[in-house]
Amino acid sequence: MDQDKQTSGNKTQILTVDVDKIGDFIFHEPEKTFLGDWDINLAKDSQDAKNLLQAVKQLQTSSRPVAFPTETVYGLGADATRSDAVAGIYAAKQRPADNPLIVHISSLGQLRRLLAPTAGSQDGSSDAGTQGEIPAIYDPLISRFWPGPLTILLPLPNPSPLAPAVTGSLSSFGVRMPSSRLALALIYLAGRPLAAPSANASTKPSPTTAAHVLHDLAGRIDLIIDGGPCTVGIESTVVDGLTRPPAILRPGGVSIDMIRQCPGWEHVAIGYSNSHSAQMGAPRAPGMKYKHYSPKARVILVHGQLSFGLVAKYRPARGKIGLASTMKWRVEDLEMPQQTIIQDHNAPRNSGTNDLL
Repeated sequence: MDQDKQTSGNKTQILTVDVDKIGDFIFHEPEKTFLGDWDINLAKDSQDAKNLLQAVKQLQTSSRPVAFPTETVYGLGADATRSDAVAGIYAAKQRPADNPLIVHISSLGQLRRLLAPTAGSQDGSSDAGTQGEIPAIYDPLISRFWPGPLTILLPLPNPSPLAPAVTGSLSSFGVRMPSSRLALALIYLAGRPLAAPSANASTKPSPTTAAHVLHDLAGRIDLIIDGGPCTVGIESTVVDGLTRPPAILRPGGVSIDMIRQCPGWEHVAIGYSNSHSAQMGAPRAPGMKYKHYSPKARVILVHGQLSFGLVAKYRPARGKIGLASTMKWRVEDLEMPQQTIIQDHNAPRNSGTNDLL
């Protein structure tokens, strides 16, 4: 069901889209995957397809961004080639201007056209022109992790079809291909690469449901596409293969151990710090300079067995305490009455999030 929420005179609409009801994905030779050329035949009588096209029209004609689900977190998307549209992202999130954005693409062909636009195609959307080269260092990562939660840094083409605010004055830009079919369909139908940070107020925890987005951005944006909860629940890993040795600039959905299994990445370095300083220069990737995943509540990291006594020790006199666990730890392992546990079904499926009364 579609929903509206109005704040300070501005209305935010939630449009439900079931990707299985929008139409048929058609894959072409030779790859027959999203990495290659593909198309989509929209179902003419599908309300889900109509909702998706409404979001596409807004991306193409408006400077107001659209929130949409990916496999990692919900993103706040805008046409990465239009400065007014990209400015809408920064305004809605109240994001620092020097914090770069990640570009999302729907195929390798779209990325190559973005890297080598012709004089008549400055938006990276045309099929014409010489295709740009992706540095070979990324081949094993793309083969294994794309589409998926991995962002790679690439040299900014000259001239660049991207809006200057996307890169934050850097000579490189981050790009990824999401594995969410809904996200891919949105990008493909929009006909433009989408700049898309997480769809939350700047520094706050990233949203994994449409309700999370509405909580932070109601009244600041017009549209939220509700495609259900995200399956990964944390943001993409950002890697830089333009340096020697290559480096991980932001941890995320692909682990360092997984990356080190790829040829050329066995000795990948850690290029980020667990502390943040607003005094540093322009960050090479999102999450390097400013606070990230910053909840208002006190957070306690527990290494080892979690007991009810430990939970009781830190539980406030009034209110609740939340537990976020790994997949290997089960809340059922706690020796406590089950009536004190509330399962949060809006949390991402692999987060193990629960509230204790």
